[in-house]
Amino acid sequence: MTDSDRLITLLKGPDWYAHKAAKEMLMILNQGKRKRYKSMNSTADKHLSTIMDLFDKEQSVRILKTWLTTYSLPLDPDRLKTFDRFHEQFGKFITNNTELIKSY
Repeated sequence: MTDSDRLITLLKGPDWYAHKAAKEMLMILNQGKRKRYKSMNSTADKHLSTIMDLFDKEQSVRILKTWLTTYSLPLDPDRLKTFDRFHEQFGKFITNNTELIKSY
């Protein structure tokens, strides 16, 4: 991600990024069956890494919750390379605040 892309993402906010990234992943899923899950997981890894680098804890978790609840993205933690890092950084926060976390 370039510096200008980072700036635009920060200025538009986490809610904008949550929906933009989810729609991008949905477009990938709607392509041919063969490569769609592999490609979507690769894109999800990229987006997970981005949200962990750009947004704070609550915003990052809200983005992921939006992907899972609003867009029903089939994210498989076993296939995501960045999931362990995400879980390490935000796992306790999620478990302790499950009912307080809202999606965008």
